Amino acid sequence: MKTKHIALLLCLLCATGALAMELSLRECVDMALHTDEEMAIAQNRVAQANLDKGIALTGYLPKFDINGGAFYLTPNPTMGAAMDIQMRGVYMAGISLTQPVYTGGKIVTGNKMAKIGKEVSEYQLEATRMDVAAEAEKSYWMYVAVLSKIDMIAAYMVQLDSIYSYTRSAYEVGLTTELNVNRVESRRSELQYRLRQAQSGAELCRMALCRVIGVAEDTPIVPTESLDGVGGPEYRYFGIDARPELLMAQKNVDVKKLDVKMALSDFLPLVGLQIGWNAFGNMKMTNYTQLPDGSMYPFTQTIDYRGFVGAVSVSIPVFHWGEGYKKVKRAKIEVENASLSLDRNRKLMELQARQTYSNYVDGYDLIATASKALDEAQENLTAITEQYQVGLMTLTDLLEAQAQWHTSFANLIEAKTQYKINEVDYLRSVGMLTGE
Repeated sequence: MKTKHIALLLCLLCATGALAMELSLRECVDMALHTDEEMAIAQNRVAQANLDKGIALTGYLPKFDINGGAFYLTPNPTMGAAMDIQMRGVYMAGISLTQPVYTGGKIVTGNKMAKIGKEVSEYQLEATRMDVAAEAEKSYWMYVAVLSKIDMIAAYMVQLDSIYSYTRSAYEVGLTTELNVNRVESRRSELQYRLRQAQSGAELCRMALCRVIGVAEDTPIVPTESLDGVGGPEYRYFGIDARPELLMAQKNVDVKKLDVKMALSDFLPLVGLQIGWNAFGNMKMTNYTQLPDGSMYPFTQTIDYRGFVGAVSVSIPVFHWGEGYKKVKRAKIEVENASLSLDRNRKLMELQARQTYSNYVDGYDLIATASKALDEAQENLTAITEQYQVGLMTLTDLLEAQAQWHTSFANLIEAKTQYKINEVDYLRSVGMLTGE
């Protein structure tokens, strides 16, 4: 089957001059992961979380600042009756170092929260990667399935063409009626309609796959894998401990617990140390001094300063009308809500995982049933065809046998496709989807 539809597609592509992409499932998943916008956003969030972690780490380190300024004041301020202060062109400059000594645990808590934020962003990236891989795999198998149906209809068409030729020859020699010829012709027309439907479906599936893997929608794609040889269930039930959504929910509880400490830190003492070097100058003070003879002599004094300064600051919250208590209590309620949400989500994810695993296992049983039905339909069709050719069966019997073969074949294709999709859904539900 795979060889047939690849050959058909290549012939069409040669006729249109298009260049086909032969892609395996792994290649499609890789292309989707490298071109999907949500993946790029998730990767940017990881980068942001790494930056946030680095920013939080700087809270432990001293801060260096350079400050300076100049100002011009006119008219001169007057102090007393005779003293003027000239402040035109006064300047000030300095270098300071500020080191937090104790912040109520806020810096430590902030670093822990930044670390958790980084882990959450990585879990989100993994969840996004699995979603993209799941969409790519499902799109790939849907496309393979509809191509398989086209092959099946083509095989059915060959059978009908053979019957039509036989019936037409029999009519020409008077061994059958024109009604039988028309009946076969009607079935052929119906099958051509189904073939066109399948071809339209294949085109839609191809365009959907192109969108997922990030190529132009008119790109021809030839899948290199088929639904032949689908094996039995390869995976046991894993549980949901590896699922990124569960890990994110657990980290959310940890963050809420740190929020309690952060709320408490706002109402604990703060201690800081600051040292620096400052310069101040070009302030002039004009005044008069009395000489021994009693006369007044004016003089001007320039004020400049260069030196080091150090300070220790302590802030102790005393009374804030119960604000701290209420904030801490509110944060503790958030912890309880996060824990309840974690328990609820765990149960829902566990239920989903068990359901998808059941579908995964049952899907293979459906393949076995459909395969058996197809074998029986094929045997029945072969027997009725032989008997029809010797006149022991009617045309109605033959057409019904062919229709049953077509239905059984379609059921087998659908069963195999659904099994592949069930496998993807199961692996996604337990956080084990690798796309390989």
